[in-house]
Amino acid sequence: MGFIKFAKGTSLSDKDRKALQKLLTDERKTLQAAVKEIDAALKVVGGSKKKAKKKT
Repeated sequence: MGFIKFAKGTSLSDKDRKALQKLLTDERKTLQAAVKEIDAALKVVGGSKKKAKKKT
């Protein structure tokens, strides 16, 4: 993914604005899916560990 640099006073055309919005929406969906996968993996890892019982 590339970077877009805007100078002061720069504006986007409607076509460019819609394309950028679509790109950002797709990136957001991709990142949210990755976060869900990571959360699921952490639950599996965290669930498999058993707490050691303290001996008094």
